[in-house]
This record gives sequence, C-alpha cells and structure tokens, in this order.
Amino acid sequence: MPVYEYVCEKCDKKFEALRPVSRMDEPAPCPQGHPRSHRVMSRFAAVVRDGYSAMEPMGDTGGCGGSCGNCSCG
Repeated sequence: MPVYEYVCEKCDKKFEALRPVSRMDEPAPCPQGHPRSHRVMSRFAAVVRDGYSAMEPMGDTGGCGGSCGNCSCG
C-alpha cells in the first residue's frame, strides 16, 4: 500500500497515511482526531548518477532552465 500526504481541514497539520489506492482521495482522520482532510501532492528527493562521477539531485537544472540538468543539451 502506498503512503499519501493529507492536510487536516481543522488544524491545518500535514500528515501521512498508509492507504489502498482505491481510498486515496477519501478524507482521512488526522492524528489529532479531526475527521476531515484532503490529499496533497507529495514532494520527494531522489539522486541519479550524471554519467560521470558526481551524484546530482533529480530535477536540478543547474540554473540553465533545461531539463537535461547540465546545460549541454543546448
């Protein structure tokens, strides 16, 4: 089962819940006991090898604005 992130509608706290995909959009009770919440988009970090030797975070454009990450794509 995947982990989803929710925000409580009453206390505005973000929390995670392990739920089946079929229930991902249903409100989840927050840890404080409030019954309603809504699912939010999760952010995560990952690293990939750049093909040489350094490890780079995924999605890092290095300031060039391109999707290749090292500005060599033109």
